[in-house]
Amino acid sequence: MPTYLNPLAWTKWLGQFTYCWIASIPWKRVGAGVPAILLTAGLILLAFFAYSDGGSWRRGVLDSQIQNAIEIEDFESAELLLKRQMKEGDSSTDTLFRLALAQDQLDEQDQANQLMRELAFRRNSERAAMWLIQQNYLGKGWGDLDSTQQNEFGELLELVVEKQPKNAGMRQLYANYLIAGHRYAAAIPHLQQLAELNPMLGLQAAALSRQVGDDTQSERLASVTLDRVSKLFTEEPANPKLALAVAQIQLFSQEHADAIRTLSKSIPRMKTPEHRAALQQAMGDAIAAWVNVIEKEKNETPVERLRVLKMLQVALEHAPNNPRVLTLVSDQVLKTAENDDESVQALRSALVEGTSPGIAHFIRGTSALMADDMEKAEQHLSLAAKHLPNSTAILNNLAVALTQREGGDLEKALQLSNQAIESQANASPYFYETRGQILFRMEKYLDAIPDLEKALSEEKLAAGVHEVLAKCYEKIDDPKMAAEHRKAFERLSKKSDDK
Repeated sequence: MPTYLNPLAWTKWLGQFTYCWIASIPWKRVGAGVPAILLTAGLILLAFFAYSDGGSWRRGVLDSQIQNAIEIEDFESAELLLKRQMKEGDSSTDTLFRLALAQDQLDEQDQANQLMRELAFRRNSERAAMWLIQQNYLGKGWGDLDSTQQNEFGELLELVVEKQPKNAGMRQLYANYLIAGHRYAAAIPHLQQLAELNPMLGLQAAALSRQVGDDTQSERLASVTLDRVSKLFTEEPANPKLALAVAQIQLFSQEHADAIRTLSKSIPRMKTPEHRAALQQAMGDAIAAWVNVIEKEKNETPVERLRVLKMLQVALEHAPNNPRVLTLVSDQVLKTAENDDESVQALRSALVEGTSPGIAHFIRGTSALMADDMEKAEQHLSLAAKHLPNSTAILNNLAVALTQREGGDLEKALQLSNQAIESQANASPYFYETRGQILFRMEKYLDAIPDLEKALSEEKLAAGVHEVLAKCYEKIDDPKMAAEHRKAFERLSKKSDDK
């Protein structure tokens, strides 16, 4: 191999050159050249900083200036410095985010929102998404947003939840968003995750599963939730919120007896009268829910009536002013008004005595109304109206009593009927039938017809209403409509007789 191609020879020659070059330096006089050397190095360094494009040193100085401007709330300077930084090539997400914040502080909301949207949707910045959520959507109702805003809100929430899966607050907000948009199936997995922190959200997930028709998943979620809450309740047996939660889950699972047992055992454990009162109201609601389930079975035997009345008696002992309980007591007393069973009659009387004076008078007055004792009906219903002036049922029944009583005050009856109808957003067909009958008796046939026609939606009223409508149309000289309603009345009457 030729020597000039041998790498070892080249290494030897370079070493000899370096040694000879160093040995040739006049080291005794080198001190005189140090200033020139330092000056040359300094000039090279300055030239580097002056002409380099966005070096780390320059960025550090600019960042420091921006931070100082933000700390002293000089947002105009901060905006200028951030734009300068962008011109020098720094268009990072952090720079754009800080620029948007500065613009927001300078009341340049449109520019800030536009920049934040670019960061959120083009660069997937969860910080920008959270800022947009807080600025534009928190505190607003679902109905306050148009369809475009609703869609954007959902996309922002989805981005934040994806980027920050442990952010429970945002996940809860996203679950609420999905529920508001009736996307129940999509909300259920989020509620399941949140249930690890708040077990009762598992019950909400179970309710949504039932709503979408997945009963198997609903039962499983309810069971898991009951296990979690029961463990907490075992550790804190005097906690009223946990007692109510356990009972609520049991009611959801149609375990009414277990719910009542849970509340019954928990009431004596409560440490304050307020907590005991809350659980007693819940006891009334639980018994009312069970009675409603029993009523759907439509078992009208005396034994079943007696069972229901006994349950309501217990409910009254715990929650004598519970509206749901009082409504059921009224209904059951009226349903059993013609029941000859001695046990049923005794318990019915005890229930009437156990209610408030207003409800007792309402029950007695309505019973008298059904027995065509108008004088007694008017007497008790008038007293009930004084005790419970806002009860639409009382006002309506009093109006009926005044209408049917011989020489009754029809103007007063009409006033009461109007008050009953106007007090409810969706008044009962019975209320419209009452007012229609009053107007008919007052010979205001054109005014009576619309109310009577609204009452036709109630099957039990239809036959009688058709009869009165036929008379109304006869009075206003419309024989064709009168004939149609008379025909309907005869058909329904015959159908009723056949039964």
